Amino acid sequence: MHLTAKAPRGSDCAMIDAVEESYQIAERAIAALRQAHLAASPRNLELWLMLIEGKSPSLARDAQRLSDDDGVITQEDADKLYDIHIVRQGLSRDVVDLIQRFEDEMGKISDAVESSGMNVTGNSEKLRFLTMELKRSAADNPAVGALMDGVLSVAKSVREANERLEQQLANSSDEVDTLRRNIENIQQEAMLDPLTGVKNRKTFDAEIERMARVANESGEPLVLIMADVDHFKKFNDKWGHQTGDHVLRLVAEVMNANVKGQDVLARYGGEEFAVILPGTSLPNAVMLANRIRASVESRRLKKRRTDEDLGVITLSMGAAVYRWGDTPDSFIERADKCLYAAKRRGRNQVVDEKTNEELEKEDKISAA
Repeated sequence: MHLTAKAPRGSDCAMIDAVEESYQIAERAIAALRQAHLAASPRNLELWLMLIEGKSPSLARDAQRLSDDDGVITQEDADKLYDIHIVRQGLSRDVVDLIQRFEDEMGKISDAVESSGMNVTGNSEKLRFLTMELKRSAADNPAVGALMDGVLSVAKSVREANERLEQQLANSSDEVDTLRRNIENIQQEAMLDPLTGVKNRKTFDAEIERMARVANESGEPLVLIMADVDHFKKFNDKWGHQTGDHVLRLVAEVMNANVKGQDVLARYGGEEFAVILPGTSLPNAVMLANRIRASVESRRLKKRRTDEDLGVITLSMGAAVYRWGDTPDSFIERADKCLYAAKRRGRNQVVDEKTNEELEKEDKISAA
C-alpha cells in the first residue's frame, strides 16, 4: 500500500506557522535566560516568554533596571519580577466570582419586581388591610358575598406573592450588602503591598498615568519623589530578612504619616518607595522629602530580644516636577536620576532636578 502526502490546506499552514513561531519565541526566551544566568524553570520561562513577546513595557523597564551591564540578573530579582508582573496582575478570581454572584442576585431582584408590576414595599400590609375591609363588606352585604369571595381569593394570592417577594428582597438585600463588602475588601487588598500596607506597584503605575494625564490637561503642578533605603542589601545580609522587613515597614509607616489627601505613597519595588504629590510645588515637595528623611533617621533601631543596637536607617531621595508632554516613563526616569545623584553625593539627602542640573554644570566646569 502506498501513502501519498496531501498538500496542506490554508488552515493547516496557518497552524504550522503559529507552532513554528511559538518554538522560535521559546528558543529566544531560553537563550535570554541563559544570558541572564538564570535556570530555565517554569516560573522563569513564563516570565521571559512574556518579556520576549513584548506584552508588558513595565516588565521590560524593570528587567532592564535590575540587570547589570552584562545582562545578568539574580534569581531573587527574577522572583520579584514574577511576583509583580504575573502573580499580582489582575484582580483575584474571587473578585470575578463575587461580581458574577452580585449580578445574578440583582437580576433576580429585577425580575421579581418586574413580574409584580408594582413597588412591593409595604404592599403586604396594605393587602392584609384590604382583605379585612372586604370581609366586613361581605358580612354587611350578603347579596354580594359570592363576588366578594372571588375578590378575596385574588387579594389573598396577591398578598402571598408580595410577602414572598418582600422576603426575597430582604434576603437579597443582605446578600448584596455582604457581596459588596467582600468585593470592596478584595479590591482594596489587590491595591496594597502585603508587607508594608501602602499602595503596590500596580496601583502606582495606574495612578501616575492618571495624574500625569490630569496635570497635562489642567496645568496644575505634579511632583514625583523616589526614595531608596541606603545600604539596605548590606543591612539585610547582616541582620536577616525579618529585620529587613521590619525596616521596610518602619519606613512605610513614617512616610505614610507625612502624606495626606490625594497624595499617593507606594512601594515601587524592593527597598524603593515613591510618592506622587498632585498640586504641590517642587520646593514644597523637597521640604516634605527632607521631613520624611529626618524622621526616618531619628528612629534608632534595636533588636527586641537582644536589645542590640542596629544603627540608624537613612534615605536617599530624588524629586522631579511634571513637564507638559511627559510620559509616565520619562517622569519616573527624571526622578530616578535625581535619586541616584543623591546616592552618588553621599546618600541621606534629597536632590531635586533643579539642584541636580546645577550640580552637573559645576561638575563639568571642575572637570574642564
